[in-house]
Amino acid sequence: MKVILPLLLLAVFGTASFSASAAEAMLPGHIAFVGTDRNIYQIDMSTNEIEALTQDASQNRFYGFTTWSSDNRLAYILQDVTTDTKSTDVFISKDGLSPGSRVYSTTTEGFTYAYWSPQNCAEGENCRNLAILTSNPMDGLFSVHLINDMISGSKSTLIGRGAPFYFSWSPDGGRMLWQRDNQRLDIYDVSADKVQALPFAVGAFQAPAWSPVDDRWLIGTQSQDESKTTLAIVSDVSQQPLVEDLTGPVAFSWSPDGNHVAYIDGVGTVIVLNSVTGRIEARSPVSGVYAFFWSPNSNLLAYITLGIIPGSIADRSEPKLAVIAQTQPTIAWSVLDIVNGSNRRFGSFTPTAEMVYLLRFFDQFSQSHRVWSPDSRYLLYSEDGASGPSINVLDILHEETVPFSIAQGYFGVWSFN
Repeated sequence: MKVILPLLLLAVFGTASFSASAAEAMLPGHIAFVGTDRNIYQIDMSTNEIEALTQDASQNRFYGFTTWSSDNRLAYILQDVTTDTKSTDVFISKDGLSPGSRVYSTTTEGFTYAYWSPQNCAEGENCRNLAILTSNPMDGLFSVHLINDMISGSKSTLIGRGAPFYFSWSPDGGRMLWQRDNQRLDIYDVSADKVQALPFAVGAFQAPAWSPVDDRWLIGTQSQDESKTTLAIVSDVSQQPLVEDLTGPVAFSWSPDGNHVAYIDGVGTVIVLNSVTGRIEARSPVSGVYAFFWSPNSNLLAYITLGIIPGSIADRSEPKLAVIAQTQPTIAWSVLDIVNGSNRRFGSFTPTAEMVYLLRFFDQFSQSHRVWSPDSRYLLYSEDGASGPSINVLDILHEETVPFSIAQGYFGVWSFN
């Protein structure tokens, strides 16, 4: 079902003049989101057309976890609790515009996460691998299933188990870097279906990160003082410590061009390093950073702090307040320009529970889900506002800008192109 979605007819925050200019702008790419009726929708931002990909959600049947691939496939899941046996199904829309087909189903595991390979698989241009992470309540372990999505159909293979389990794709889609059990690092070869253990003691971090442009891996290893962590770039032939003796937990991310690395140590300042020299290139002017996301052009870093202005009296009165410990924290976006060093902070908002989940595991989600528009100008987020949950877009070029709502919903993600 397709309708035209004039942005001016949606709930709009801010002044009428800003709303009009936002509505008239042709934004790039597509946004897939989970509506308040728990169905899946996608919006073509260049035409403002909205497409309902599902229409059968109910109180006991609800869709979620929209995940784009770089070739515009869209994965989403269905959880059905209408019977005594709870089921979880994974669907893939091959063009992101039409309803998807069921490619995986389970009645014993819950769905946790999905991450598309960045390139086609060995079978050809119509083939793409989707890695999904499921959890088993019986033994507490997570499983990674590789769904091989081809034009002729799909097949799934269980490739690994552990608790916790984080992973990162190589840029050619042929291998994966795993961090399992908080104590082991592995390289998984997709074609050979083989796992190679890496000889590094795991430090305090969650998601490893394969360079988006070459065969370098960004990981946290144990320092000489085993209670501390060293942020390092490693490969088959070398190991380059970037920062030693971090207290952790450490979270990090490559810039899309592979030239920079951003990291936080605990809930501190986000620091940007040159990935070759290790030199500090930029840093946020405040601490208390909980999550951050690189823009597609690698020039900007959007980061999240609490809604309380860092350094204020209210901030100093509750220095240990953590986003992940709150059900509905008030948080705010800031954007750091690593080219000229400027920093802009925007208004605070209350995220939906789905947005909080993304932020809690941002080092994993930042590799698979886009909160930035393809042109590096807009940020997408979901807010739990006074009129209900909404999918909002923020124009980051102007410090005094206010966001506008494109739809009512719980969770949205921007396409890669």
